Amino acid sequence: MVNISKEDILAKVSTYDILNHYLQPYHNFGNLSAAKNISNPFQAEKQETPSFNIFPAMKTGEWKYKDFATADDGSCFDLVMKLFNLSFTEALQKINSDFVLMLDSEKTSTSLTRPIKKIVSESEYEVKKKPFNEIELSFWLKFGITAETLEKFKVVNIEEFSTTSKTGNPYTIKSSSVKFIFAYENANWVKLYKPLDEKKYKFQYLGTKEQGFIFGWKQLPEKGELLIITGGEKDVMTLNAKGFNAITLNSETATLPKSIVDELKLRFNKMVVLYDNDDTGLKQSSILAVAHGLYRLVLPTLQNKGKDISDYFANGETLERLNDLLKTTLQTPAPVELNVDKVVFNALELLARGEVEQKYLMQPIFPQKGSAVLAGKPDTGKSQFARQLCIQIALGEKTFLDFKLNPVHNRSIYVATEDNEDATRFLVNKQFNGLEKQAVENLRFIFADTMNQEDIIKNLNEQLTLEPVDLVVIDSFGDIFQGNDSNNNMAMRNTVKTFDKIGKAHNCLVLFVHHINKAAYRVAPGQEHIQGGAGLVQKVRLAIVLSEGEGNIRYFTVVKGNYCPKLYKENSLELNFSEETFLFTNTGKLIPTNELGTQTVTNNKDEKYNELEEIAQSIFRDKLVSTGNFVKQFCQITGKSIPTAKRAHANLVKFDLIEKFNGVYRLKNGISQEIYFNNEKEDDDNDIAF
Repeated sequence: MVNISKEDILAKVSTYDILNHYLQPYHNFGNLSAAKNISNPFQAEKQETPSFNIFPAMKTGEWKYKDFATADDGSCFDLVMKLFNLSFTEALQKINSDFVLMLDSEKTSTSLTRPIKKIVSESEYEVKKKPFNEIELSFWLKFGITAETLEKFKVVNIEEFSTTSKTGNPYTIKSSSVKFIFAYENANWVKLYKPLDEKKYKFQYLGTKEQGFIFGWKQLPEKGELLIITGGEKDVMTLNAKGFNAITLNSETATLPKSIVDELKLRFNKMVVLYDNDDTGLKQSSILAVAHGLYRLVLPTLQNKGKDISDYFANGETLERLNDLLKTTLQTPAPVELNVDKVVFNALELLARGEVEQKYLMQPIFPQKGSAVLAGKPDTGKSQFARQLCIQIALGEKTFLDFKLNPVHNRSIYVATEDNEDATRFLVNKQFNGLEKQAVENLRFIFADTMNQEDIIKNLNEQLTLEPVDLVVIDSFGDIFQGNDSNNNMAMRNTVKTFDKIGKAHNCLVLFVHHINKAAYRVAPGQEHIQGGAGLVQKVRLAIVLSEGEGNIRYFTVVKGNYCPKLYKENSLELNFSEETFLFTNTGKLIPTNELGTQTVTNNKDEKYNELEEIAQSIFRDKLVSTGNFVKQFCQITGKSIPTAKRAHANLVKFDLIEKFNGVYRLKNGISQEIYFNNEKEDDDNDIAF
């Protein structure tokens, strides 16, 4: 056995990828996010309250696991050792094998047994095809799928394929007599089917799969009596071989757009959902049928652990019995299609309205649709940050600040209410050059410096109807706010609600660029510091504060996130901002949010009290002063307005710094600072003016 070191492994695959890979069988979240609790994989029984999670170490960035209930913790290598009862050396060998790192072959030979073209992007791959032999054809025939059906649906037999691992390492996999590799072939991508592999390795995509692909769509006739929506490619071919029209979605948990359903209902008289008879299939077929008013056929219990229509025929069931099942199904009225304007739902109807898992535009922070706010003081780079996110989505980038992007359309719109065309052209050019990319049509700008809210909404709706996008940035919120008082919670909520409705209607995220209060410039970020306060923050799903550190350091802080992991609510991302390119990069560091800020709120109160006391001493020293004279002197001393002077006078009275005497006012002796603070806590809404 060739010796492999921990360093060899980590040079090719990250600690996160190792943890995420081996924990996949223990949760249903796709990629496991930091601080997302799952049941402890080391325990035979599921935890009643899941407490096992993964996280990046603060100083090193190494991903580890921890269970706060059981005190289980360790590295990715500890996880593999404990899960599979292996020694450290055996764990390294397993990771090398499972991730196809080929470290053992690299240490014994300077080249692979077969030259491989260097793969430079995930859309590139190589497959070598071969004719089907009798054994391989017999595999398909047991499901009723003939060679003619395989050819009709462009299913090919693979001798070997070459691509890259997630960490960018090229590898080649060969088929064998005990490990078939088939492929559903398309123009720029293939879906591999390895039926004899473990369940989680059965399917693999090579290339870039097109959005909304439906297997079997191209083989459908223009018109027909019956269409069956089933749960997989093999099931489609089995049904087609038996004379039925059939299609399948990406998975049983995928949703079917209403526009597609409407088209299919014009082409076929009846539509039946026929999914697997396991828990997932039963649940999702019911949801799909309720959502679109379709018939639903549930297969009977099958022998040999069969669960789908392919297994149905492989177990010797007949076409006649299937026709009987269909006849019974079609005699039962289909559910009524959900009304899009409906506002009251039962639980099943609610689930049928869409995906049940939370979806992210930038995982796991920015939601895929709705509204969010990005706030900060001037010159922190808020606009550059929002514009960079727009650009990288439009470019089809896979990540932003090292977080996974999940755009649907790779398009964005930037609504500029402050910068004009010249300024924006300069800024955008800098950022594209910094990314070493060319400008693309997928990023559109609406220059709204002369528009009111109604004009902006009209233009946005027109553009979103013309071409849907993933992100709309409104820069800035103050210019689209309709109301005279930013402290009016109702006016704030109504403004957000108007644009939030646009985001939900067009399935995109609307991100407002906004400001924080001046008093919060030097304190730790918090949602209470965002201008507009509760009325704004309560209505958006996500609130971010971008604050300054030393030099070009910026801090990205989640001050509100409905579905954001706790890790990113308690800690701030440290970013580096380039003055040359106007681009942000992630330094990889997480800083406890409560450690940010150069001044505490308490110190700020001390300063305010001292200044207020100084003003009282200056104006009222050894004399009586009327309210009118106080206002006049206050304005002369501070240069501030008459209303501010009147508020200051009221605060001096409230905090017992001055007292009324014979219709005028004088200093009150023995005033303690404690009185000031106690009174301030009783009425937080009363601002102290200077």
